[in-house]
Amino acid sequence: MDYNIKLFSKIDEELKSIWQNFEENTYNNCFNSLTWTENYILAFKRKDNFPKLRIFVISFQNKPVCIFPFEIIRKYKINILQWTSDLKSDFNSPLQKKHFNFDKDSFKKIWNQILKMVPEVDVVYLKRQINFFENSYNPFINFLKNSKEGIIQQIVLPKKWNDYTQGVLKKKFYLDLLRTKRLIKKSGKIQFVIAKNNEEKNFLLNILIDQKRLKLKKMNISSMDDIDLNFYKNFEKYKNNQYHTHISALKLNGEFIAVNWGIVTKDCYYYLLPSMKENGLKKFSPGKLLLSLLIRWSISKKLKFFDFGLGEELYKEKWTNKKINIYNYVRLNKPKGLAFYLILKARTILKYFKRKQN
Repeated sequence: MDYNIKLFSKIDEELKSIWQNFEENTYNNCFNSLTWTENYILAFKRKDNFPKLRIFVISFQNKPVCIFPFEIIRKYKINILQWTSDLKSDFNSPLQKKHFNFDKDSFKKIWNQILKMVPEVDVVYLKRQINFFENSYNPFINFLKNSKEGIIQQIVLPKKWNDYTQGVLKKKFYLDLLRTKRLIKKSGKIQFVIAKNNEEKNFLLNILIDQKRLKLKKMNISSMDDIDLNFYKNFEKYKNNQYHTHISALKLNGEFIAVNWGIVTKDCYYYLLPSMKENGLKKFSPGKLLLSLLIRWSISKKLKFFDFGLGEELYKEKWTNKKINIYNYVRLNKPKGLAFYLILKARTILKYFKRKQN
């Protein structure tokens, strides 16, 4: 076998160099980037040192072709192997060299070898996996038995805004969007704001978190804590040539009525953390108007995709023209994980029958 496997349990200078070079020359997304992973570890590593990194660099003829970024978490007194940053990622995948694909036998041998290198793992649980890499395919979906978990929704962006409103949006929905804009304009001065520096980004991020916390409190859902806030704030400490954060807002008469935190890569806008002021403004649909402005901005910047991330909410279907399936893989590695494994398999069966009924 012409493949070599190297295991890293921390992000040292060697791994950084490989990862950064990989990002410049491969297909990747914001969730499996070095910056996202480092920031996640900084924010969420516990005192007991979990999650524990297990990052595998796969080389073919001494040249890296894949990075499998895993972590081990401790839950229900068992060790679970999952994609790193899973807690904060909408979807997961390895990093893979452009136009490179494993054959089945080679991948199975590599995967079996990797499992031997993590003997402490009781269950493997790889969630929300996508299967596209610009002419390459995710071997964890192609060659392992997965179950469909759900979808992510995107817009394949046309070159012009008019092409989008006429070719993607339904006429009734677009007319409703125009009506919403007129309604807000009657109430005062509207401004579309994009943060230009770290100070402005942190200012808008604090407003966004406050709006989120208020909404979650009304819904009796546990609120976002300071760890979440720091996770988003700390992105500004990292320099990444492949993407940058994008924080925008909609102002009405000087008041911020909707905010969004997103990521922009060379070809995609990731719509990740929207918020809206709750008090009496719902009739104006400020979140909808801000979203339309972000899509228009993305088209003006010649981006190829606008990603809505995880979730099958009905509102996304009104905006998008592409659906991508995401998949889960679960494997029992040691008898200690049997109960958890059986629970996961039962969930999979229930989801399958529920999907079939719909």
